[in-house]
Amino acid sequence: MTIEELFRAFTDADFRYTRFMKTYDFSYEVVERYDHLIESIRVQAIKMDISPSLNEELTQLGRLDLDYTPTLTWPRRFLGFITFGFSRKRFIARKTKDYYLREIHHRHLLVQSIQNHLAQE
Repeated sequence: MTIEELFRAFTDADFRYTRFMKTYDFSYEVVERYDHLIESIRVQAIKMDISPSLNEELTQLGRLDLDYTPTLTWPRRFLGFITFGFSRKRFIARKTKDYYLREIHHRHLLVQSIQNHLAQE
């Protein structure tokens, strides 16, 4: 990946992050494309050996769990049974949204720090 492609990937990642924050569209295909983009940026940043602390954080960073489902405790299952699954559906939707927002925001901050570090050099 050349520097131009890397900066285009930064722009694309920023656009997709903004789109996630506005639409909350966490469909499998959209999240998969974003995960692939972030993974390519992560691999390239590790190859470039930008800084030791950033490299350590990038190597610890895994891929997004595309099939994420929160664990349901016994009281949550019982409440879902009493409410005919309504509270269970809302709980799963809320926790899934929270997971994707947290993980996507964390990856966005890493991409921003890589971009800032490259802009300083």
